[in-house]
Amino acid sequence: MVDVSKAQDGGIIKKILTEGSGDTPSSGNEVKVHYTGRLLDGTVFDSSKDRDELFKFKVGTGQVIKGWDEGIVTMKRGEVALLTCKPEYAYGASGSPPKIPPNSTLEFEVEMHDFYGEDCSGDGCVLKCTTKEGSGLSSPREGSTVSVSWTMRHLDRELESRSVKFILGDGAGEGVVAGVEKALEKMKKGETATVTVKSPYAYGHVGDGKLAVPGGADLTYHLTLEDFEQAKYKHEMSNAEKLEFAEKAKERGTEYFKAGMFELALKKYKVITEYLEADAEDFDDMPDSDDEDKDEEPEKSEEKDPEHEKKSLQLQLAGFSNQALCHLKLQDGINAFKSCESALKLDPQNIKALFRRGQSAEMSQEWEDAIGYFKAVLEVDPKNTAAANRIKFCRNKVMSYKQAQKKKYANMFERTNFKDPEPTKDDNKTKPDFSDSESDEGEMVGSEGEKPQEMEV
Repeated sequence: MVDVSKAQDGGIIKKILTEGSGDTPSSGNEVKVHYTGRLLDGTVFDSSKDRDELFKFKVGTGQVIKGWDEGIVTMKRGEVALLTCKPEYAYGASGSPPKIPPNSTLEFEVEMHDFYGEDCSGDGCVLKCTTKEGSGLSSPREGSTVSVSWTMRHLDRELESRSVKFILGDGAGEGVVAGVEKALEKMKKGETATVTVKSPYAYGHVGDGKLAVPGGADLTYHLTLEDFEQAKYKHEMSNAEKLEFAEKAKERGTEYFKAGMFELALKKYKVITEYLEADAEDFDDMPDSDDEDKDEEPEKSEEKDPEHEKKSLQLQLAGFSNQALCHLKLQDGINAFKSCESALKLDPQNIKALFRRGQSAEMSQEWEDAIGYFKAVLEVDPKNTAAANRIKFCRNKVMSYKQAQKKKYANMFERTNFKDPEPTKDDNKTKPDFSDSESDEGEMVGSEGEKPQEMEV
């Protein structure tokens, strides 16, 4: 028998009944056990075996009594042990009526079935097992600057050893896989963990040739969060800080866009509008005041600065317009349209938003709507040749569609008169295929095959 309490005060005495094998769980792991709880006189007050159901919980997080949090982390898979817990490690002076009297020392026969890492992704694809506890209560959130180091393995091969400092949420731009970022959001300063990352959160089915990571590979990271600088919440920032934060997000988004990383660029452009939209929204994520504070005078908001408002409006317009451009690159016409509408609420004559709204309608093969949207561009800028070319292209599409429909119904009429229809080639049985309006690079082209004027990011 051995005292396994951290304080070594005899509070948890462990007796191994059946030896287990392998490693032991760490704080934060999900564990599965069978148990039987008894008073010292042998009275059983609870048993998972009676329910024929394994008991699952996250060890070391306060979900169970202190005696379990400290005792079960010493058990191996397959091990059966008797944990004798003094009252201060069980239910204390109050007990748990009616089954457990006050100040009761309890015995638990525990059988360790399995344990696995903390699920950092919510779908079992990123599992973290802490091997060295960190310090402090907080973990870095998106936008925090983190300093990390790791070694990465696939099966028995070490493929990478690296130290890097980056902004959490921007990891892909620094070659950091999504699974590592997910794990870091659950770690404390100085913590080291073994992180198992399934392929969807690593290098996917493609793999990485430079690192010799094969497609579909699950990876193991020995990861340390060396240090981090916590990002401020939006409501903690001054107007000037929000503006600076949004400007940096725009710069980063443009870098990602030019590198063809459209999803990351979209994420950055969304940050701009999230941080700079109406002041009332800045307080959506703030907790309600305590009752005793209700009578206090509310803090005065910052005075409005015309120059600040001008810059804020320009950044919001760029944010929404560039979101639309990213959605178009990602073949998402519906959300591109929504982003254009948001931009046009701020500036109804914004050329880029007007033009991209037309492109989004084209992507959905709404040719008539697209013509109307491109006409709106010409109302603001009559010399816009790109919009004029798009109108010609869409009109050709409408004409082709109507001709196809006319031919279709003519054939139907002939069949009802018991005449064999002449063989025709009909490539437009429903709506015309939009794919022939795109170049090899996926860019939209004009009626003569030329690309429209590029709307800059």
